[in-house]
Amino acid sequence: MTTAADRIRAALSGYDIGEELGRGGCGVVMSATHRILQRRVAIKQIPPQFAEDPVIRRRFLAEAQLMASIVHPHVVPVYDYVEQDGLCLLVMEYLPGGTVAERFRAEGFDASSAIAVALACAAGLQAAHAHGVLHRDIKPANLMFSANGTVKLTDFGIAKIVGGDDTLVTRAGEIVGTPSYIAPEQARGQEVTPATDVYALATMVYQLLSGVLPFPPGEDSMAVLFMHAFETPTPLSEAAPSVPRPIADVVMRGLATDPSERFETAELFGVALAEPAFESWGSNWLTPVGIPIVGSETIVAAATGQRLGVLTPPSPPSVTAAPPLPPGSRVKPAQPGPEPRVELADVDRGDVAPVQEIVKFRSPRVPALISAALGLIAVLMALIGLGTPPRGGDLQPGTVTVAGVDPTATGDIEIDMSKPVPVAVSGLAADRVQLSWSVFGAQVGQQEASLVPGPRGLAADVSVPVNPYVVAGQMTWQLTVMSPDQGPRTYLFGVRSTQSALTTALAVAVVVLTLFAAAYVESFVRSLRRGRSRFSGSFGLPLAAVGIGIAVVGAAWVLIGREPTVATVVATALTAAAAGLAATVGAMRVGYKYRYRRARRARERALALKRLREG
Repeated sequence: MTTAADRIRAALSGYDIGEELGRGGCGVVMSATHRILQRRVAIKQIPPQFAEDPVIRRRFLAEAQLMASIVHPHVVPVYDYVEQDGLCLLVMEYLPGGTVAERFRAEGFDASSAIAVALACAAGLQAAHAHGVLHRDIKPANLMFSANGTVKLTDFGIAKIVGGDDTLVTRAGEIVGTPSYIAPEQARGQEVTPATDVYALATMVYQLLSGVLPFPPGEDSMAVLFMHAFETPTPLSEAAPSVPRPIADVVMRGLATDPSERFETAELFGVALAEPAFESWGSNWLTPVGIPIVGSETIVAAATGQRLGVLTPPSPPSVTAAPPLPPGSRVKPAQPGPEPRVELADVDRGDVAPVQEIVKFRSPRVPALISAALGLIAVLMALIGLGTPPRGGDLQPGTVTVAGVDPTATGDIEIDMSKPVPVAVSGLAADRVQLSWSVFGAQVGQQEASLVPGPRGLAADVSVPVNPYVVAGQMTWQLTVMSPDQGPRTYLFGVRSTQSALTTALAVAVVVLTLFAAAYVESFVRSLRRGRSRFSGSFGLPLAAVGIGIAVVGAAWVLIGREPTVATVVATALTAAAAGLAATVGAMRVGYKYRYRRARRARERALALKRLREG
């Protein structure tokens, strides 16, 4: 049976293939020796299940060419690239000193050593960024020591080769790679920049100085992803009080959620770390550390206090500054052992997808603004009104009067609803008249009376068609004149009562509806914000918003006498429903965050209880 090593031997006939060095994010790593040059090298490959994709192979070639163009003491050099029989191989410098992660677990780092590692990494990153290469996976396991102790960056661009510009997750919701160092913009599936690598570097420095990560790793990688995307880490000054405060402040700026608030370049971050290191430990602090910093004159000058060749004496220590770590005091990771993670070599091509396809880490701000804007529009429509209530009919001017006013020739007629309404008819052969209250064109209540001869024609006193304690203010009435010979003739006209609408059942109904709808809105929003996306909450909020919209229409009727129209009610209700739907989306996004916070707290309590029991 042909093994991976056999296939590599066949592809690299000029090398003596040695033992397997390990399996990392890029698949198997083999040692080898060039037969002619007798140079020992490391060979890395893209997992075969990904190398079968021609798009990934093209990316690998492009990244290999870029990486080969980077010549820097803190970047592992690329010697060769081979693509053969489905294999994609990189031949790189062999680094025998192990990784920063291994030394961190075995020996630990004091503060000065941790900063030296960070400065070397920053110098290497600056060179890579100058060539247009982002690392995208800075972590202690991807920093290795050469034989002379130089720190070198490895595994450049592996994430981009497979995922392009996307952060990859499995269909089960596990991050491909190590989520503890991922930048917020990576977690959201947004554009990555050099500030993305600065964030990962700041995360690593935080860990090397304190022994803990800015966010606890936990067991759920998606929860860690969420924390990086939306939460603020514990200040380094609290996690490691003995670290000089200026250094802690620089690290926390590197961990800013907004990329624009971080250092623009890795070199600026390195200089910002180097200056307080010099002020805290003097100009020769790098000598006993044994980790050389080369390839960046700016960072070296800042670390040694040199400005244009002039040695600047260290500033006197601040009274309020935290004392530096004593010599020899080392920090080890609080959780020994490598962090659990999903490697590319362990998953199939079809099992991974961009993070934005699996998890929607979207801000609630946009739907909240949309909801507020739609809510305002709904209120304005309710107050201003759309269209006018129906008016007119088939009665001719001068043929009838209501309360002494011809309804066909004027606007709203003022009516005292505590008394019968006098109606007079002239020029028509009629025997009865009818007054009815019309709502949206439909008759709701009606009163009828017989006409009798009067001084100016026929007359009748008709009872009001609606109880004044039910509704008052502006409304639409319909007058119907009934003739045995010519049939009924009707006319719709506006009425404004002399009674106040504030003391009517309509006003009470508006208040009750408002209170009930507002209570339901608050309840549904609270439920959704807490991550309980139930059917009642998802669909109840738009319905409750419709209730508030209708209540505003009723309030406009009661308070300012704006009689509603069908168009006003429908448009207000639909707009309010849209506002409620947008609020639902925003609240559900907040709830999504809340669920992860709650899960994280539960895990922390469980871990604390477990430690307590074991202790």
